[in-house]
Amino acid sequence: MDCLNYFAHDYASARLKFLEAAESAGAEIVSFETGGESPGGDPLCTDVALLGNSSASRVLVVNIGTHGVEGFCGSGIAVGWLRSAHYRAIGGEVRVVLVHAINPHGFAWLRRVNEDNVDLNRNFISHPETGTDDPEYRALMPVILPECWDRDSARAFDAAWDRIVEAQGDFKAQAIISGGQYCAPDGVFYGGREPTWSNRTFRDIAGRFVQGASHVAFIDIHTGLGPFGAAELIHRAAKGSAEADRLTRWYGHGLASLADGTTISAARSDGLIDSALTEMLGKSELTAVTMEFGTYPIEDVLYAVRADNWLHQRGDLESALGRKIKADMRERFYPEDDDRKELVFLRGRQILARAVQGLRQA
Repeated sequence: MDCLNYFAHDYASARLKFLEAAESAGAEIVSFETGGESPGGDPLCTDVALLGNSSASRVLVVNIGTHGVEGFCGSGIAVGWLRSAHYRAIGGEVRVVLVHAINPHGFAWLRRVNEDNVDLNRNFISHPETGTDDPEYRALMPVILPECWDRDSARAFDAAWDRIVEAQGDFKAQAIISGGQYCAPDGVFYGGREPTWSNRTFRDIAGRFVQGASHVAFIDIHTGLGPFGAAELIHRAAKGSAEADRLTRWYGHGLASLADGTTISAARSDGLIDSALTEMLGKSELTAVTMEFGTYPIEDVLYAVRADNWLHQRGDLESALGRKIKADMRERFYPEDDDRKELVFLRGRQILARAVQGLRQA
């Protein structure tokens, strides 16, 4: 299975594989450096590979690593798409913008969040309105971020979670925690109080390489929710809209919608990264979808996220517990399973091909 070689074990090797594959494909490469470092001392960068006719008015944007540690799967898809020469199908009508590691800190340090503990996919909002209180989330903070990470704190969280589920249901309970909050900078799913470096860089990329296009297809690649190895295609287009119709034509039926609650994701649709494109593109047609690859049950994934947050707020990265938490964080978002990697690449390649075909026919 050659496709297994498309995937990397850490950020540094993922970046190297991507740059080598992009160069071999003849892509123009533009890099944006954060000024930070990986655990191994490597510079942290967002790299952009540009392919196709630079004057083409139809643009495919593939975004990788919004939630840092989730970038391994998207990186493998992009590397494989380049190495296996599937990019040649874009023809002269389409140009492609591959954004590798838009959140390089999270990718390198095995975190969903950035260097400021901000969830990038809750950061694309009107920031003067942030800082408001969230009573439901605030009430859970003592069990979300306990003083110690042990069995007692785990039982306390489980009891609080069960009470919410019993009163309001699973979906509401998940939304309270993961829907995004702006009142606790040391909590999980924190949206920040100003645009992050990654936010500003994504807008810079869009302004330089996407703005002005007549039609843009956007694919944001994530992992962590849903059945192991399966891919859910999530959108938030209004039912009956032109975008919703295009999504069905391009990707088929079975799409999941944030707008009508048919998705496994309970996150509210505020602050998502595609908001920047909606704002910047004006009258251009946008067809946006999130590709979410499943890993483990939501309870296990949220446990890993809370543990990682506790580790960076109150723990010791070099301790035995710290190493265990980091290993679990990697596993929950990037299982080292060969069959799953093969499924991820094949499905990812298929969705990229459908996006290219949809743009060519638009």
